[in-house]
Amino acid sequence: MTRLVPLAAVALLAIVGPVPGAASSPSAPAAVRLQDVAGKTGLDFRHGAFRFGISADPVAMLGGGLCWLDYDRDGWLDLFVVNSYSENELTDWQRRGGLPRSALFRNVRGRFVDVSRRAGAGLALRGMGCVAADLDADGDSDLYVTAMGRSALLWNRGDGTFREGAAAAGVGATGWRSSAAVGDVNGDGRQDLYVGGYTDLNTPIAGSSSGFPLNHAGVRDLLYLNLGRGRFREVGRQAGLEAARFDHTLGAVFSDLDRDGRLDLYVANDGDPNRLYENVAWPGGTRSDPDRVGFRFEERAGSAGAADPNAGMGIAEADADGDGLADLFVSNSRGQRHAVLNGQPAGKNGASFADGRPGFAAAFGQSFTGWGVAWPDLDLDGDPDLVLANGSIPVTSLVRSAQPLQVLENRAAQGAPRQFVDGGATGLPRVVGRGLAVADYDNDGHLDVAVNSVGGRLLLLRNTATGGNWLEVALDGLHPGARVTVVLPDGRRRS
Repeated sequence: MTRLVPLAAVALLAIVGPVPGAASSPSAPAAVRLQDVAGKTGLDFRHGAFRFGISADPVAMLGGGLCWLDYDRDGWLDLFVVNSYSENELTDWQRRGGLPRSALFRNVRGRFVDVSRRAGAGLALRGMGCVAADLDADGDSDLYVTAMGRSALLWNRGDGTFREGAAAAGVGATGWRSSAAVGDVNGDGRQDLYVGGYTDLNTPIAGSSSGFPLNHAGVRDLLYLNLGRGRFREVGRQAGLEAARFDHTLGAVFSDLDRDGRLDLYVANDGDPNRLYENVAWPGGTRSDPDRVGFRFEERAGSAGAADPNAGMGIAEADADGDGLADLFVSNSRGQRHAVLNGQPAGKNGASFADGRPGFAAAFGQSFTGWGVAWPDLDLDGDPDLVLANGSIPVTSLVRSAQPLQVLENRAAQGAPRQFVDGGATGLPRVVGRGLAVADYDNDGHLDVAVNSVGGRLLLLRNTATGGNWLEVALDGLHPGARVTVVLPDGRRRS
């Protein structure tokens, strides 16, 4: 999941103590309370996989993601949800009126209306992930949707409708595409697009003793430079992506991890070591050279202490320990410890990370498979908490493969290491969790959580915590990669 930075970007920061101009309630930290309100708010969506029975379909088992965006610019965040289906159920769906489609729900002051059909956003894809961003700098948030087969680009027309235009824009990626991330990697003020490749089901590796997906060839990751006027150019190979081999990518995030002013890329791989691509200046030839990109990604995960070798799924990025440096959380499969990478001051070789898992030891466990993850401040105490969607793979039953959502509260103590403890997300349904996205959908200052699942109903977990303060910041104009920093009365900085 990546950050959305539209024309009028809004940042919601949790603040402890009084802040002039901030919405305010008693400043004591709030207890985390999440309540599923999807049905009450009009979010009638069920993921289409395995509706007529379980099959050994790895594409359907990976489920789908979801994106928050204000597509109509009314100040209320809308929700786009990716759908999919099992290949052997194609005929069943067609007999019943058509394939499952992605859904766009318009937020009408905290209640949702399905506008998928009239907005042109109801894609019939074996979808995977999505990213929302203003890719053509017209002030409206567009959508890129990854899928098995051909991915899609929904251009926001600004009149409440979308137009599919991936092929015409040069971003019609084929094959099994898992994730997407957006950021201005070459500093030209336009937002560029990374698209992760997962597994080539048509290319099994002869003699491989590995399990799926490592017994099949990986799919090359793609990097599309934004040329303006709705056109892109793919430069992944020239920029240095996957120079040695094609990995099996599931998650990706752009962030300035070494704080040099250029966006780096961190990639979570399923069974391959994770990758850290640091963005370095690189002339790449003369201006007449068509391969000139002006920068290069150098892979430095090993030297940075960030090459986790496990089955990486989702990624969350935040300054979780309050030292001003980006930290990373990568969810892993059952029986593996999730990766927690605490950012360290950059050295001569770039970004560096320390193992932050000891602070999670009491809350982790290894019986769940983690997927979508985020680092929101749920209790508004000024420190990011962690929320994680879990669900078994392979999926053998929509009941038996369901797992609980985990909420881990950040217990900060002055001068002591951070400790994360079970936040007690009780009373929530167990699901075969996959995609997770966080936003303040009802504009009450508290961050809420939406979860998509394999074959299950969409969850909208409303945060009913009380207390705490927040500050909302609007940026005037398009500022890809903008960073907002707030200095608290006691000198602490939050960004």
